Amino acid sequence: MLLSYFDNKKTGTPVLFIHGTASAYDVWEEQFELLDQTGYRVIGIDLRGHGRSINPGGSCSIEDHIQDLKETIDHIGIKEPLIIVGHSFGAVLSVRFAEQYSDYVSKLLLVALPTRVPLLVQKYYRWFLGKPIEYLKSMVRIILKLPLKKRHKLAISSDLSVVRDIWKDSLQWDFLANVPEVRCPIYFSVGRFDYVALSSMVKKLHQMLPDSSFKMFNWASHTCMEDQPKEFNNWILSSI
Repeated sequence: MLLSYFDNKKTGTPVLFIHGTASAYDVWEEQFELLDQTGYRVIGIDLRGHGRSINPGGSCSIEDHIQDLKETIDHIGIKEPLIIVGHSFGAVLSVRFAEQYSDYVSKLLLVALPTRVPLLVQKYYRWFLGKPIEYLKSMVRIILKLPLKKRHKLAISSDLSVVRDIWKDSLQWDFLANVPEVRCPIYFSVGRFDYVALSSMVKKLHQMLPDSSFKMFNWASHTCMEDQPKEFNNWILSSI
């Protein structure tokens, strides 16, 4: 399906941003502005069931997300390989997309890639995606008026069935046992206090991939772009 997307339509090198679970391309607004000022063609997509993209119904596999992404890129009409910046599930999707469609990708910037989701986190999300999230969804109008961070408001607005499908898929993620087979350079970044993408695991994966680099944000958790925006933007500019 064709996803909702942002495109500044400039003629510079194309950079595609893919958000994580229960988010939307709005989370990248500061990076959009940064790269727009420097002449890059900036594209952001909302995955199905997120932001402005609908959920057409039925189950949603990672392969569905990959094909959504390809259809949208083809529709936009980009003729040269993309730099892809992916966060969390967006980083997972970026890797899987690059494995299948290597000609579409020139390099990957993987932010907080969950190399293997810790068991405790898996159990927590299994609990949270039950009654707690259903209650919060019922209070969405009130919650969206609260002074919350952008990522929290985007999370409560996402389609619950799609988020649950992503969680089910995450139980199978293990990039240390199944090292990504991509032909382009990879730039890893992670927060020191990330509880989903453990920095030790991301660093280990970096060491297993010769054409990669590793950046640690010392005062960040899972959303480096919000926790340390200035340092994150410097990393973006130095990597693309």
